[in-house]
Amino acid sequence: MDKILEKFLRKRKQAIKNPEKYRNVYDRNITRITFYLEHGKTKGEEFFNESLPFAPWEKLNVELSIPGYFYEMQAQASLVKGSVLNIEQLGYYLSYGYYQLTIAHIRQKRCVIRFGEDNERVISPGSVFQLATAVLSHQYDYAQQFYKLFQNGYMKNWINRSKSHIGDFIILLFDKVEGGNTLKPIVDDFAYQYIIDNWDSTDLTKVTSYLNQLCDDQVAQVASPPSKMFFEFDNMNWQFTPYAALMLLTLRAQHGLKNPDFEHPGFGNVTSLLLTQPVAPEKDDLLEKLVVKLHEQDFDEKALLA
Repeated sequence: MDKILEKFLRKRKQAIKNPEKYRNVYDRNITRITFYLEHGKTKGEEFFNESLPFAPWEKLNVELSIPGYFYEMQAQASLVKGSVLNIEQLGYYLSYGYYQLTIAHIRQKRCVIRFGEDNERVISPGSVFQLATAVLSHQYDYAQQFYKLFQNGYMKNWINRSKSHIGDFIILLFDKVEGGNTLKPIVDDFAYQYIIDNWDSTDLTKVTSYLNQLCDDQVAQVASPPSKMFFEFDNMNWQFTPYAALMLLTLRAQHGLKNPDFEHPGFGNVTSLLLTQPVAPEKDDLLEKLVVKLHEQDFDEKALLA
C-alpha cells in the first residue's frame, strides 16, 4: 500500500494545476453554449423521429458536462490546497449536473418510445458523484432527482460502468437509506454489501473499518493504470475527494448517528469535511441564460419525468 499511497499523493499534489490545464476546454465550450443561446439548437446533425420528435435541448450533453467538470476540478484543487470543501464551486457543479442528468434521464425514457428498447451504457460512471454531492450539500430534492435516474436505469445497464464498485456503492447506499430499497448489485461479488447492510451501525470501530475500506480502494484505483479500467478515476475529476466515505458519514449524521473522527493518510481528516448546513446550488451567468432558453423551449423537468 505504501507505494500505491506514494503514487496517489504525487497525483494529488498535481491536482492543484488541473483547472488551469482544463481551462482551454472550458473556454471553447462557452462558444457551444453561446451558439445554443443564439440559435436555439446545438451545432451538428439534427435528429428526426416520427414516433416522438426530438426537442432541441435533448442534444445538450458536453455543453453541460464540461462546465460541471471544470467547477468540480476547482473544488478538488481547493480541497487539496486548503483541506476544506469549496462549497461555491460544488454548488456550480451540482447545478450543471442537475440539468445534464435530467436531460439524460428524459432522453433515456424517450428512447424506449422511439426505438422500442433501452439505450445501454450511455450514462457516465462519474454521474454518481452528482448524487453524492447532493447528499453532502444537504440538497434532498436534487438527490432525489438524481436517484430517480439510477432507480430507473441502474439495473437496466444505462450506466457505462467501470471495474470499480464505488459507483455501485453510492447508488445502492442511497437506495437503502433514502430510496425504495429495491435495487440489487449488478456486479458479481459486490465489494461493499456488508457496509450497506450495516450503514447505521453504532459500533464506531466497525464504521471506521468501513471508511478505511472505501478510502483505501479509492486510493488504489486512482493510482492504478488505465488498463485496470477504473475510468471514473482516470481523469482530472473525483479522484481526491472521498465522496463515498463522505456520503456514508453525511447520511449517518442526518439520521442522528454518531460518527468516528476519521482520518486517512490519503485524504486527511475526512470527518472534518462534513457540512452541517445546506448549501444552495448556484447557477453561473451562462447557466442562468441557458435555463431561460430551455424553459422557452418547453423544458419542464417535473412534467417531463412525471
